[in-house]
Amino acid sequence: MPLNDTANRKRVRRMLTVADTATAAVIVMMSSWVLRVASPSIGIPDDHLFDTAIAAVLVVVLGVVALLSSQAVSQVIAGIQLYSSALRVATQALALAAIAGYALDLEARALLAFLVPLLPTGLIAERWMLRQFLRWQNRRTRDLPSALLIGSHAELEVALKSDVSLGYQPLSLLSANNGDEVENAIVATKASAVILDRQLGNASEFRNLVWRAEELGCRVMVSTPVGLMAPNDIAVVPTASHDLMVLSSASLQLSSRVVKRTFDLLVTPVLVLVTSPFLLLGMLLVLLADGAPLFHKGKRVGADGTLFSMYKLRTLPLASTPPDAFNLDAENLSKKKVVPAQATRVGRFLRRWSIDELPQLFQVISGTMSLVGPRPRLPSEHDDSLILLRRLKVKPGLTGIWQVNGRGDLSLNEAAELDVRYVDSWSMFGDLVILLRTLKTVMLGRGAR
Repeated sequence: MPLNDTANRKRVRRMLTVADTATAAVIVMMSSWVLRVASPSIGIPDDHLFDTAIAAVLVVVLGVVALLSSQAVSQVIAGIQLYSSALRVATQALALAAIAGYALDLEARALLAFLVPLLPTGLIAERWMLRQFLRWQNRRTRDLPSALLIGSHAELEVALKSDVSLGYQPLSLLSANNGDEVENAIVATKASAVILDRQLGNASEFRNLVWRAEELGCRVMVSTPVGLMAPNDIAVVPTASHDLMVLSSASLQLSSRVVKRTFDLLVTPVLVLVTSPFLLLGMLLVLLADGAPLFHKGKRVGADGTLFSMYKLRTLPLASTPPDAFNLDAENLSKKKVVPAQATRVGRFLRRWSIDELPQLFQVISGTMSLVGPRPRLPSEHDDSLILLRRLKVKPGLTGIWQVNGRGDLSLNEAAELDVRYVDSWSMFGDLVILLRTLKTVMLGRGAR
């Protein structure tokens, strides 16, 4: 029998359930303590009924969190889905607690109002820490469970080998003609997971492959060419012989654009206030080092190919003109961006910590840019290729998935692939994650150019 990772999955399930439940318990108890201390000043009755309300909320919240968390173990290595499911767990727990409080005629409104922002935030932070711990364990563990790749998975095999934090050691089996061969390969390699190419066999044969792999205790995954689509935007239409996947890009829908713009208008003014000391410091440094003008205005390609003027703090001497970062040829498109040799000493400092880009916050408010989006490109870096036109379906961003996955260490080709992935798999929660990861990237100065 293959050496599957059922025991490991059970261990992770227990860890996730215990961590979520403990976090929820701490948050509820701490919130109730704060309310109890503050109750005289805010008019909340501090009596037996208040204790009963706390107990009811605690029981319901912990029960729902424990039940739903145990079902999220498969999302531990899925990244953003792990965190979005924490939002669903918190929302459902609080909704059921509110219903229970209403049914029992308990005064729990103040406590529930306190928990609305704290519970989801706490669960997301706790799950992030747990995921980092599990990834650290995977990097240290030499005896990773094996994943048997059946079919053509050259790129996937490279990805799994380079990122052991995913928790699998890939083993390739280029072809398998029937279920017996798959079963024999699983037993021979002691695989813990099987990654199947959807083109293997007809629908009935493929289904049998899945069933036989599951009978051997393997986790079954299917490789498809739909890597750029968000799971929430894939609808499955069953037919007698095939399941049809209906694909749609969330970011191209009108409702998504309205939500994204509303988010920009709500969050950006706050960021302007928070970062204004850094912007003023940058302006002062430029003024003292090289005098006016303080800002550089350059043309960039915006949504739908429209040119717009993008403002940055000036980082080059007055006599210098900003060179194009790339020319449109295959060699330069594959190169990393570099800091211009003539950048001033102050300019290099501003670039390293992204202070030079803070004026773009005002362009987010004006609507020419978005907080999160594709990388703004020079006109000389743009052409009419399908991938570059696709990335222009949304506004360019002050930050984006390119910023948190390499920043200046990426070539234009690599950044374009990430931009398209962002456009086709947009989600509001994904924007929040990118903003948080941007803060980490900027603070560490990674990939600054």
